[in-house]
Amino acid sequence: MSQGLIIVIGIILFALATIVLYFIGLRKKMGEEKRLNDMLLNNGARRVIKYLKTHETVTADEIGYIVRDVKASEFYSKKTAVISDGRAFQDQLIAFMLEGGYICKKKVKGRLVYVLPEDEK
Repeated sequence: MSQGLIIVIGIILFALATIVLYFIGLRKKMGEEKRLNDMLLNNGARRVIKYLKTHETVTADEIGYIVRDVKASEFYSKKTAVISDGRAFQDQLIAFMLEGGYICKKKVKGRLVYVLPEDEK
């Protein structure tokens, strides 16, 4: 009787471990889109900052061109997010970078351009 009890307890523990792992995977899957979008924003911002370190200013259209083909993926997922059209993503990226203090707005010859903050230069 005690050996049967041990087998039942083992089956129950295995089922509990399976349930816990399933819910962990489900939770990761539910937040995957947001994490990939955040990764795209960070990767795009790094690329724009790298460009601004060698150039003084950048326009919104140039930002759209710079971030084309930026990719983001998580190591445990086959899903990869790619910016194929930078113009569709540039407004979201500019808002993210302005909010985070990565770039500043500036008017040059009547045109709105973006520059690195003074402490970054």
